[in-house]
Amino acid sequence: MTVRGLTTTLHLPARTACALVDSLRAEGLVRHDPGTDVLRPAGPLAPATAPPDANLLRSSAMNWADRLAAHSGLSVLLAVALPDGVRIVHHVFRPDNSPQRLLTGETRPAGCALARALAAPHDRRCVYAPEGPGTGSLAVAVGHPDPVPYAAALALTGPRALLDPSTGRNGRYEALLREAADAIAAEPGLTPSR
Repeated sequence: MTVRGLTTTLHLPARTACALVDSLRAEGLVRHDPGTDVLRPAGPLAPATAPPDANLLRSSAMNWADRLAAHSGLSVLLAVALPDGVRIVHHVFRPDNSPQRLLTGETRPAGCALARALAAPHDRRCVYAPEGPGTGSLAVAVGHPDPVPYAAALALTGPRALLDPSTGRNGRYEALLREAADAIAAEPGLTPSR
């Protein structure tokens, strides 16, 4: 579209249309093609997906994550998607009074259980990934299949013998994890308004 076409279509004075175009150009949203005098999008025409508000997500999940840690006896992680993995926005320690290090703010690679849960279909399926010697994580996406309001995942981290599906002992932990993820997704502040 040209600036003249913009003024005609929107019934705007030429100065107003030029000011709008200048503002859009300054924000990097459009570019002016000097050869054809046409306005073009500066980037791809994909709808922008706002990243989740980590503070809102964390505050909505806090009680459920604490409850999950208490009932499972394991560490709980809540993470949001990054282009090459995830960033942990909330960490609840194992309730065993052992020395532990806070993981909030750390990033994890795309191969971790949290990132794999976000990459998988959001159908409440739990995803397992080994973490270190004798430990692993079991994760599930937080949200609803259509639409997914927030790109977040919840995980339990602990002994591989308890969380690895091949051991046949992780059913209880999968149920606790799904229950907490569903409760977080149902929080009023996280539910999309239509």
